[in-house]
Amino acid sequence: MKRELFQNITVIPYASGDIVDRSGFLSAVIGANAASGAAVKITVEHSDDGTAFEAVTDKRVFPETETEGGVYSFTAPVLPSAAAAAAASDAPTTPAAPTGVINVDVDLVGLKNFVKFTVTGATSLAVVLGDGAVQPV
Repeated sequence: MKRELFQNITVIPYASGDIVDRSGFLSAVIGANAASGAAVKITVEHSDDGTAFEAVTDKRVFPETETEGGVYSFTAPVLPSAAAAAAASDAPTTPAAPTGVINVDVDLVGLKNFVKFTVTGATSLAVVLGDGAVQPV
């Protein structure tokens, strides 16, 4: 049986603090680019009307860990240094500081229809909404 992944998710380019209408979706993945060893902090807030946001009280909004007030802080994985990467390569250019993709799972069950993710310490954000309540989306 073929999976219907693309019919059951929505990918949204995202800027920290944007408002997402999560109606019909039960989970999300926040994808970001973070510098090696960067301190990353993600705060989740929710709202009924998209204007008055409040902190999430669910301690398991991030399924990987228990949090307080919808705030998850962690250190991005440490990657090999730019100098080490350059030494292993034949590239003649000066390498940039290494960055890596991080993915953070978010459980949206029990949250209000509008959510806002405030992300510090990472760039190039995207939000993937999944687990559509009605399939295919």
